[in-house]
Order: sequence, then structure tokens, then C-alpha cells
Amino acid sequence: MRWQGQRPAATPATRPTIVIGGLAVGGAGRTPLVEWLARALDAEGWRVAVVAHGYRGQGTGLVRTPDAARGDEAAALRRALPARIPVVAGPSRVAGLAAVPAAEIVLLDGGFQDRDVPATARIALVDATAPRGVLPAGPLREPLDALARADAVWLHRVDEPGARPLPAPWVPAVESRVAVRAVHLPGGEVVGPAWLRGRAVRPLTGIARPASFRATLAGAGAEVLDGYERADHHRFSARELAACAARGGTWVTTTKDRERLPPGWPAAVVEVALAPVAGDVERVLRLCRP
Repeated sequence: MRWQGQRPAATPATRPTIVIGGLAVGGAGRTPLVEWLARALDAEGWRVAVVAHGYRGQGTGLVRTPDAARGDEAAALRRALPARIPVVAGPSRVAGLAAVPAAEIVLLDGGFQDRDVPATARIALVDATAPRGVLPAGPLREPLDALARADAVWLHRVDEPGARPLPAPWVPAVESRVAVRAVHLPGGEVVGPAWLRGRAVRPLTGIARPASFRATLAGAGAEVLDGYERADHHRFSARELAACAARGGTWVTTTKDRERLPPGWPAAVVEVALAPVAGDVERVLRLCRP
């Protein structure tokens, strides 16, 4: 599979620089995989840093403490990861790499199609539930043949409705699902997943795969009512939020959506984590280590 464009080859990396990307435009679960890998490598004692692209972020410079203005995914990563793991965001991944000189391992959130990035390994994440047509027929930037560029393929959401295995010859190194880790209540209390069991909730989302969030809520035992769903990275207006509040009920949202909501809006934030269920996790971690 040829690279898109005629850009020159990137300068070779001098340390493990791992691209976590994929073929789809969005919503595959890439950022949760970055978080999972960062936590796993940090637990082993490695100095890890994350470089994010800051999709739809405002401004052109590099930021070391990304907030919602610089991209909701980068802001959610900064909030989720320990402070000792640097998270930088900006339009240039190469500049981001230069901003974390002390890191032994750098994880790049996105960039599978970016040849300018000096990657030592590329992990391609595939959503098992997503259509597999190429734009505009489906969400893929490239056909599945582009997985040949990956050093490992990771298949996510394998337990959700509509999930399908990869066609031959592609074999995922790891398969995973979405699991609820905690729920952050509007008053600041943090409770476990059991809070959702038997509770009627209304999802408020601006994400690429709202059906996946609904499936996660249902899998945790919640009764999922009609909510309010908009396109990925949607910024909710005051009028929209007032209309939601007027409907009543218990509203729940995602950690990514939290970054775009006004402080104090009364929605419980459902914190999820990627959970491997099959495959060779150690093989993927070996790709990341020095």
C-alpha cells in the first residue's frame, strides 16, 4: 500500500516512538488505547510521554497542559493520566516530540497516515463495529490493505452489537472491549460502575460512535432512555443544554464530552477504560519498550 502524498521519509527516531492510529476518520477508541498503553508502561517504570494532535483545537502553538480549547481528546488524556506523564498537544506531532526530551517512550495519539513522524512502530486500532467502506461510502481513510503498514493490529469493541472479526489475512494481536471504570457525579462524588445498575439514564454525547456509549451503559446494567446525540466534537450551545435539562431525568456523558460542557452542568460523567479480552498484550508492549 502506498503512502498518500509525496512527502519525504521522516528522520529516524532515536527512541521508541509509537504511533497509535488507524484507518477510520474517528471514533475507533484510539485515545483510550493510548491511555491504556501509557498506564501499562508507566507501571513498569518507564518515563512515558504522550503527543496528541489536538483535533479541532484552537490556536497554532504547542501546549503542555491541553484543555478543551486545544482539543477535547488531548484534554481528556491530560485529566485521565497521572501528572508525571507529560501530555503535549499541537498541530505538529514532530514539534510535540521535541517538547518531551526526557521521555524514554513517546506515544503518539494518531498519525497512522503521517509519514513525517519518525515512528519506530505503528499500532493500528480497528473498531470491530464500524463499517469498512472507504470515504465517502464509509469511515475509512484507506482500505484495509493499509493495515500492512502496521506492526500490530488491535481490534476494539469486540463484544458490542454488530462486531465482526477482521477478514483474512489480518489477525489482531489483541482484542478488547469497553468497560466502565467509575462514574463522576455532578456533586463531585466518584462512585463505581454499580451506580448505573438499574438506573434510567439519558446519554448526552458529541462523539463518533454514540451507539457504543449506549451499549456500554446497557452492559453496565443501566436502562438507556432517549438522550441527545450530536456529531463528533460538537460544542453544545446554552440553548441545547437548557432544552436537555428541561426534559428531566438523569443525564450521563463521556469524559471527552465533559471537556466541552460548561462547569457544573448536571450530568454524571461515565469514565471508561479499554479492557483487553484476548490476544498477546505482551507482544504489543514489546513494540513500545526500548
